[in-house]
Amino acid sequence: MDKNNQILAKEWFDSAISDYQYAQVGLKEEMVFPQVAFLSQQIAEKFLKGFLILNQVEPPRMHELPKLLDECIKVDLSLEKIRDACEILTGFYIETRYPPDIPDYTKEEILDAFEKAKVVKEAIEKIISLSSPTL
Repeated sequence: MDKNNQILAKEWFDSAISDYQYAQVGLKEEMVFPQVAFLSQQIAEKFLKGFLILNQVEPPRMHELPKLLDECIKVDLSLEKIRDACEILTGFYIETRYPPDIPDYTKEEILDAFEKAKVVKEAIEKIISLSSPTL
């Protein structure tokens, strides 16, 4: 395994975990903001891109999770099981994050997005812990 890719992948995973922890804090607030939904999409995107980098694949510059997942599946077929989560989360990438165009998600939609991000996170963590216990 290439050491530089391992270091860069860890940076992606660390960034995703930071987003995950920030989203957890946001979910404890009385009013749940769309940023938690956006962070959920970002968690999945960063885990997918980190996985690709770890496996010596240059991730495409895009935010479409199903297409990123297609690249990940070329490395590990077991990731097909997270396709539904990726398809749902892609809709939470917010092109416009400024008023008056901020999407109005329900608390249930935001909680579901976070749960889907957790599915992606845990699936990739399981694979990388088996193949790279030092990460």
